[in-house]
Amino acid sequence: MNCELKIASRETARWLRKRRFNEPVTSYYDVDGTLKTVGEDEVTSWNNPSHDKDARHQVYAAPTLALAQTWLREKKRFDVLVDRESFFGTVGKYYAKIIRLKDGAVTQTGKYRTFEKALESGIVKALRTM
Repeated sequence: MNCELKIASRETARWLRKRRFNEPVTSYYDVDGTLKTVGEDEVTSWNNPSHDKDARHQVYAAPTLALAQTWLREKKRFDVLVDRESFFGTVGKYYAKIIRLKDGAVTQTGKYRTFEKALESGIVKALRTM
């Protein structure tokens, strides 16, 4: 379950941009929706307007899920926690719990087979509720 290497999907990257994610990363989605990666020495903030090909903002930073989760907690005050259901000693699917830290409101996602899918779903759900 190493989510720190899992890159956010294009949909998640679009939601992050909408919510002003502007952290430097090595990967981005270009205008065609293709994931591109640059070297460590070229880390930049791809959501900066100077990287746009046109005014429609079609270039999106593609952070790791761990970076997006940390950014949500530190900058936007949403905690996304992934848990696994269990029934009488057997484990089931993963789900994400989203906690809005300013007032303690809690929501959760549906059930997913993988930790990464549950985390990404929780991130998108938090971004949509802002």
